[in-house]
Amino acid sequence: MKTFALLGATALITSSASATFTGWSVTMTTISGHDVYAVYANFNNSTDIVLNVFDFGKAFTNTGTPPAGTVWINPIAAGQVGSMGALHNDNGNDGVDYFGSWAAGPGSWSGTVAAQTALAAYDSYVTMQGVSYNSTSANNWGTALDPSFIDDGSAAHTSGIIGPNAGWYDATPGTTNGVGAAQSVKLLQISRIAGNTSVYTANMTMGYKAVGTTTPLFGMASFTIGVVPAPGALALLGLVGAFGRRRR
Repeated sequence: MKTFALLGATALITSSASATFTGWSVTMTTISGHDVYAVYANFNNSTDIVLNVFDFGKAFTNTGTPPAGTVWINPIAAGQVGSMGALHNDNGNDGVDYFGSWAAGPGSWSGTVAAQTALAAYDSYVTMQGVSYNSTSANNWGTALDPSFIDDGSAAHTSGIIGPNAGWYDATPGTTNGVGAAQSVKLLQISRIAGNTSVYTANMTMGYKAVGTTTPLFGMASFTIGVVPAPGALALLGLVGAFGRRRR
């Protein structure tokens, strides 16, 4: 398993000591010819519960100081940059079956639907708790898509992209979407054809709360999948470019 650090994962503004969200982290595993990226929300303690995710891919236009209990971490102005390249292999109804021989119908971003197939290990889905799955349970994840997920339009779904402002939540809330000892919760999985190294970056906003409280807190951050050139490689490219210009 490979773990990719967030690019420049430094909190821009933290207005409250009670805001414990520290950003997204991404892991990548190659399974059956697919590069599978898992995106986790990370915290600095184990006493939080994730409530929902929203404003996926929304452009960052906020200025000034965020509300109390809110953290902004490296959000990007464009909302989404690059091509996601997400592939589905279940037979839900909000996407496209990119591998027609695997399923009878289009794919779904719902983690609840994905859990019903043995191919969930390399499917693309959103979830509120999906670290593992049990294909014998029809609703073991309980992840529901906000209406905004559908309102993003068919063009976004047929290209395997989650449209701007999409969101999802736990329809059966409980301790299963708690942070726990690992201090992280899996919220998104993106499956690509192995070898697709194109860089894709997107914003996500998350609502959560501390155990035993009713006050919602929010964290906004961006995550990146794909192969990001190392600083040394970027410097080398710069030198090559400069040398080429001098020769011309």
